[in-house]
Amino acid sequence: MTATIPNANSDGITEYLPKLMASEFPCSRALVPATPFSRIEAPMTPTPDLPNATGTDSAAGRDRLLAALDAIADELQLEGPACDEAGKLTDRTMELLRDSGLGWTYVARDLGGLDLSAGDSALVFERFAYIDGAIGWTGGIFAGLGLFLALFEKSVAKSLLADGVPNCSATAYPNGRAVRVEGGYRITASYSYCSGLPNADYVLCNSLVFDGDQPVPGPPLMFLVPASEVTLKGNWDTIGLRGTGSVDFSVTDCFVPEHHAVSLFPPPGAPGTSTAGLQAVVHLGRQAWASGITRRLLDEIASHATSEPRPGATRLADNPVFRTEYADFELAYRSARALGAEVFAEVDATLARGETLSRRLNTLLAGASVHMHDVSRDLALWAFNKGGGTALRAGKLQRVIRDAISGGQHAVASRSLLPDIGHELLGAPPELQWIQTKLGVPPGM
Repeated sequence: MTATIPNANSDGITEYLPKLMASEFPCSRALVPATPFSRIEAPMTPTPDLPNATGTDSAAGRDRLLAALDAIADELQLEGPACDEAGKLTDRTMELLRDSGLGWTYVARDLGGLDLSAGDSALVFERFAYIDGAIGWTGGIFAGLGLFLALFEKSVAKSLLADGVPNCSATAYPNGRAVRVEGGYRITASYSYCSGLPNADYVLCNSLVFDGDQPVPGPPLMFLVPASEVTLKGNWDTIGLRGTGSVDFSVTDCFVPEHHAVSLFPPPGAPGTSTAGLQAVVHLGRQAWASGITRRLLDEIASHATSEPRPGATRLADNPVFRTEYADFELAYRSARALGAEVFAEVDATLARGETLSRRLNTLLAGASVHMHDVSRDLALWAFNKGGGTALRAGKLQRVIRDAISGGQHAVASRSLLPDIGHELLGAPPELQWIQTKLGVPPGM
């Protein structure tokens, strides 16, 4: 499959597209030269403050973060089961992520960050998910800090970075009410599925605005709330992705100053990938995560199939039915990954031209994510069946299967998006735009 992007910026495409569409996969090559957990040589020493990052191009920042991930991959994999047991990332995991510099992924360069392109960040998130599904999920959210910072005034963003890169979770759907008061707002609301919150410093709460008892016309705002001000419900008892700590929570009568309340939409002149909008980058992040966990699952089931069988048995890899089905999944994965490559390249080309993402491009972002999750989910169920007792018992294969299935339950990866994706592809009325996971008429139109 090849990508033809009319008027695309050639530099952006040549930097990224061949790497994703080639037959070799950086995530698996780096981590499994012989076995899935081979020792990794660390080509660099990660630094938390990235003092030399400003002014570097996206590809250099990508390579820096990929090398940082490779350097800590073995230890992150050892921490994974402990994260699941704790229902959040362990202290050692948080220390490793902080020292890797991943929090600077999308931070603007004039703030000392890397400001990675869409395509380059997708490669980082893919590698992250390959190493560990739950850690990659939460770490990827924390790596999105720069997207949130772009919503704030520059002086506010600088103050939030004063003591290093904070970890920020976010809510997806508006809830509760934020009542205007002198100097800011008082917010009371409850939310579900807030990944990473048990490890976060802040959480962005999406809420409707009220003036007294009357709702204020217009879209909801995002309110930056210290994590210490919220009440965790502790209800994250799931089949997989246990280490993400995606708990429900509530916030009650919390004062949020005016400068910590922002629009969901990036302001004019926002840096780099942040101009794509939060929803677009959510689709990118979910597609890249699903790509990494799917590649890992293909490698794990291949390792299982080619291992020495018990006496009197034959290798699973010698079964022609297994070979055929494995080939189907391998090719389906590569096709889904190539679709992501094409779409991410077009995102980068569009932003490089100073344009906003079209409705069609947002549709393709959503479609690429849903499609990759479909492949991942189907593969996980097949791998559980083919894995026999090994997949039944606790271990690497079972854990990857559980995480892949759980990731497919995310709202933005659901097949429920496909009717609206199809509607847009077939020519939906122009007034309809993507509002989170559905086509609709934006408020005020």
